[in-house]
Amino acid sequence: MLDQRLTCDRLAVVTTAPSSASSRPDATFQSTLWSQVQAAGRPEAPDAQQSFDALCRAYWPPIYAFLRRCGCPHQDAQDLTQGFFVYMMEEGLLAKARQERGRFRSFLLGSLKCFVSNERAKARALKRGGGIAPLPLDSLTAAGLEPAASLTPEQCFDQRWALLVIGEAMKRLEAEYHRGGMGDQFTALQPYLTGDADGHLSDLAVQLGKSHGATRILVFRLRNRFRRLVRAVIADTVADVDQVESELRELEVALRAE
Repeated sequence: MLDQRLTCDRLAVVTTAPSSASSRPDATFQSTLWSQVQAAGRPEAPDAQQSFDALCRAYWPPIYAFLRRCGCPHQDAQDLTQGFFVYMMEEGLLAKARQERGRFRSFLLGSLKCFVSNERAKARALKRGGGIAPLPLDSLTAAGLEPAASLTPEQCFDQRWALLVIGEAMKRLEAEYHRGGMGDQFTALQPYLTGDADGHLSDLAVQLGKSHGATRILVFRLRNRFRRLVRAVIADTVADVDQVESELRELEVALRAE
């Protein structure tokens, strides 16, 4: 999991006032999140289970954090997280999710609250099987995921969601560099994604074997591409481009919450 302070700094880069071009979703990326949701919502589709599993693995941290701040002990929160995924599949919730209706984050949180309310009324159903193989949550360690006691359950959910967005953008950025045969360059540049290391650009220039000016351009391109990818990830989760800016502001608030 990325260091929270570092992600706050990265988001400060991300939320720099965009140009008219960078405010639009990146055309390089399709709405992978909504495509995955749609596939998972069609049980007859050949990739339904794979898509559902991927969604569960991606979004269990914000769900778990929300449940912990609702007062659930660690094991109960894991059981409820597992139960929520089963509930989603049994009730066909993903088939009801529509991109045009707004943010997937809001849909997921609303569904989770409904589930928790129902489960509290029937506590004996916390460990339903439903014929679905349980996710290996124990292998997805909760270390570092325990929510701060000062945050509300909703703030915990939003904070983990924000980290998820930042992490996905970072994965896409790294993949782009590797596809271009520049994996080593990405490794060298990554510490300079924020402004913290700007005083050491001369060291980076020596490491890359480039001039100081050329190195500064490489760092600028890295930051600019990361900013665009964060916007692309967010655009995957909202109904239209007009919601991207508000989501960016909300995610920045979430990352800075203490």
